[in-house]
Amino acid sequence: MIQAVQNQTLARRIGGGYLVQLSVVVVAYLVAGKLGQATTNIRSSNLGPVWPAYGIALAAILICGYRVWLGVAAGAFVVAFFSPVPHIAALGQAAGATLAAMTGAFLLHRTANFHPSLSRLSDVLSLIALGGFGSSIVSASIGVSVLYATRVHAYSGLGRAWLIYWLGDATGVLLVTPIALRFTDFLKLREQARIAELAMLLLLVGTTCLVIFSDLPAIPVKLDVMAFAVLPFIIWAAIRFGVGVTAFSILIVAAIATIETALGSGPFTSNTTFLNAVLLDVFFGILSISGLSLAAVIAEREHADREREQVVSKQAAMEARLKADEALRESEERLRLAAQAGKMYAYEWDVATDTVVRSKESTNVLGPTDEPTLLTRQQLLARVHSDDRAKFVAAVKDLTPENPTTLITYRLLRADGSVIWLEEHGRAFFDAQGRMLRMIGMVADATERKRAEEALRASEERLRLAQQAAHIGTFEWNIQTGVDTWTPELEAMYGLPPGGFGGTQTDWENLVHPDDLQGVLRLVDEALKTGRPMTGEWRVVWPDRSVHWIAGRWQVLMNEAGEPLRMVGVNVDITDRKVAEEALAGMNRKLIEAQEQERARIGRELHDDINQRLAMLAVELEQLHDNPSEIQSRVQELRKQTTEISDDVQALSHELHTSKLEYLGVFAGIGSWCKEIGERHRIDINFTSDLTTPPIPLEIGVCLFRVVQEAVHNAIKHSETRRIEVQLRTESDEIHLMLSDAGKGFDIETARQSKGLGLTSMQERVRLVNGSIVIQSKPMSGTNIHVRVPFKCGHGAQQATG
Repeated sequence: MIQAVQNQTLARRIGGGYLVQLSVVVVAYLVAGKLGQATTNIRSSNLGPVWPAYGIALAAILICGYRVWLGVAAGAFVVAFFSPVPHIAALGQAAGATLAAMTGAFLLHRTANFHPSLSRLSDVLSLIALGGFGSSIVSASIGVSVLYATRVHAYSGLGRAWLIYWLGDATGVLLVTPIALRFTDFLKLREQARIAELAMLLLLVGTTCLVIFSDLPAIPVKLDVMAFAVLPFIIWAAIRFGVGVTAFSILIVAAIATIETALGSGPFTSNTTFLNAVLLDVFFGILSISGLSLAAVIAEREHADREREQVVSKQAAMEARLKADEALRESEERLRLAAQAGKMYAYEWDVATDTVVRSKESTNVLGPTDEPTLLTRQQLLARVHSDDRAKFVAAVKDLTPENPTTLITYRLLRADGSVIWLEEHGRAFFDAQGRMLRMIGMVADATERKRAEEALRASEERLRLAQQAAHIGTFEWNIQTGVDTWTPELEAMYGLPPGGFGGTQTDWENLVHPDDLQGVLRLVDEALKTGRPMTGEWRVVWPDRSVHWIAGRWQVLMNEAGEPLRMVGVNVDITDRKVAEEALAGMNRKLIEAQEQERARIGRELHDDINQRLAMLAVELEQLHDNPSEIQSRVQELRKQTTEISDDVQALSHELHTSKLEYLGVFAGIGSWCKEIGERHRIDINFTSDLTTPPIPLEIGVCLFRVVQEAVHNAIKHSETRRIEVQLRTESDEIHLMLSDAGKGFDIETARQSKGLGLTSMQERVRLVNGSIVIQSKPMSGTNIHVRVPFKCGHGAQQATG
């Protein structure tokens, strides 16, 4: 029962897909047939020089298989049925087209090993010879026979009619079938440069065809001999885009040439209708054979190049593997030679018997020949330095099946009493119950490395002394004991007398400015965790309450286990530099304030002077109301224009210096401006705000207002959006301004490198009120701007109120 239901479901799916295929084939054939019948001026009866519908028929059989023959037959019959031929002739023509398409597909698959991708020259030549000129013999023979049997005489002769029938169907295959088979070539064009190149190619092809075949009045010279001037563009398409685009370019040429010939223009109108049709088909055939063959040769060569590259890549991979094997053998040999040279040895510890077996190279590392190669774990532990014994035991206890490896550095007492450093790499093996069975590893002599590390520490100490001589403050913090040692120069930087520093981390924290302390502590914690060098800047408060700036650099030194031992660093007084930066910032602030004052002055002049005079002019013009009707009409028009000018000047004054910030407050003033600018430009500016926000200082309000102005104007000018979101709210002692639109967006880096000052102006304004601004935008992805300005209630400047 279940199998029967599954079979029925599968049958419905197959049947549904089959009906869709038939419908597509019928519709495509009808469209192509109607296009083929459009040029009646160069057709005889229902025959013409180009029949694209037959190209659709052959492509349908090649793509969907022989089962869609019914769709081909139905489409062919409907097209012929509505042409000026008897219905029996239409049935015969449909049968001929269907049989010919199936014959062409059979010949291509069985005799030519044809592949629809047309990626080989043999595929293109087989399509031209067998699918085009070969199978068309069947359709032409059956179709002409049926026409003449029903007394339909085309082109005044059986031979002529058969030739036109044959060439028309063959040309349809050459023009349409490759496009249907390689339609995916167009879908592979993703890069904008390639798409632009294709558009330029098609534009040039179409323009050239119109110039040659249209007999334009502006060109007094006949260009009939220039018919093959389109060939370079066909070659361009073949070289750059492949078979599908080449076939489409040829189809454009054929469409324009056929239409213009039917209209009586171009090189193929000077002879009889029959001869013009034949020459037109020959022209199309030459273009198709040349272009498609060249495209196939190039595609075949590219395929061969790719295969050759794959072979080369495989050979390179094989050579790489051989080299890796050789390198592995060389590495093993170097390891063996290193062990023989006396710098390392191997060992194995059997946990059950507690015996340690060392390789013979151990005597070269551990000393004289009285060093045993077989001993117990306890005997080995007795030789470990007393300070490292606990670490040595813990390294084994911490091993688990999930973490079976260990790396430890420890000191060992030789038989002669000398001490050496050893570095042990080991791996433990466990049974199913998680009990350790044995452990193997390598032990290397690390004495020289440890000496080098001690030399490095001594070098660092000398560097510290050099810094002290150069009047740079340095410190050293012993993390294990908590003692922090400062040089006198460093104490002076913090306003302390020599010996005035308490010597603990807490004493230093009490000197750092409270607003900077948490940031510096985060950097210190990161250095303790990672051991990486860190840098930072912070303020310090001297005992006399003056504030100074310090720049510091420090690094944490770790032990063998990765635990922090001590921190060393240097500090430099950068107060002078900070003072200079603040002076520069003050200068920028003054510049912007001067700009605001100038805008206010211009706004007052426009509003109080020009606007008043324009208003008086409107009143005087209104007094002419009693004059004749024509004068009255003119006066009313002038009054309307004058009023509009007055409104525009008033709006300009608000742009330069809006008094609404002073009278209404920051949030209401910005909201009012958004409403006015939205009505003026006919866009939707959705402004929302936190109505519970306390009064905001005028300096911050002006900054936010200018940012809104700049952002909204940029959106109106460049984004092509019809809606802008503006939001103002307070949160966590901050004022948040958010603007967004879903317009065209822009590239931020390109905008910053341009000559415009919009982004720079917004960033500088926000910086001057100690705020931050984040601008996010990408082409075709809209724009988002988020401004944060610190603001604490009760600590602001004077609020802008009326």
